[in-house]
Amino acid sequence: MAKYLSQELVCKSFERLSSRNKTGKTHMERTSALMYFLSVDAAFKHFDVSILDLNPDSFDGKNNRKQVELEFTKLVLVGNSHGVVKQVTELGRIEEAGTHPEKRISSNFLTVPLKKASNQTTPFNYPSRPCPLFKMGLASTGTQWGVSFHDNWMPNFLAILTTIKGSTPSLDLAVFVCRDCGIDDVAADIFSALEEQLKKKFTKNLADFWIQRMEKEKVMYRGVDVPFSDHHAPFASIYKQPPTPVKQYEQMNKSELIARIHHLELKLATKD
Repeated sequence: MAKYLSQELVCKSFERLSSRNKTGKTHMERTSALMYFLSVDAAFKHFDVSILDLNPDSFDGKNNRKQVELEFTKLVLVGNSHGVVKQVTELGRIEEAGTHPEKRISSNFLTVPLKKASNQTTPFNYPSRPCPLFKMGLASTGTQWGVSFHDNWMPNFLAILTTIKGSTPSLDLAVFVCRDCGIDDVAADIFSALEEQLKKKFTKNLADFWIQRMEKEKVMYRGVDVPFSDHHAPFASIYKQPPTPVKQYEQMNKSELIARIHHLELKLATKD
């Protein structure tokens, strides 16, 4: 019989993944890069490859893109009911409404940097700040629309996590990523449960590296009294959202602001 990570456990880990800075969009940018990275690695695992051809005009490329979109959606979508999409655009925060995750990654990662890389004859790395996780394009991967991991992805992965306020980012990120996983009832503790799930979801290189980082964080980890539950329940339904900074609204375009206002008006009308 399967068991699941408890809502309380996921909520606490997710809150610790929040930004240590109260202003700016650095944490949001790094969250996007991190989620793209995990999505691509999960696709590597699915297809048993180390380079993905994401050519939008080829049969294989279209299939590969769909898989990356699916993996990204599973990572960031935390709720979808009555037409309201709840998703993570920044670790530690949940956004309601906005662009659907599948469209987000398609119009951002799978279009802007990837298309630019496909037209370059020199090596192309992404993201440019704080450091790259991917190499793209013909000069870097041998395939025009190819994507693979940057040679220094391990230290760069850790650098991406430096905006997180908690002291156990690898463990808390693993909890968030595995929040919906069915865990074998024989799992002895939260650590062995997470290790098992990471090995199932990601490539051996990433899973082994991630588990090594988790081992170093164990001594500082603050769990909960009851880490498992017999039933799955989405953590977003009980997560206490931090106050929304004005900066988030400043980054929205007109249509996103209208959608947000409409959603808030509906909530107010429902309360009345």
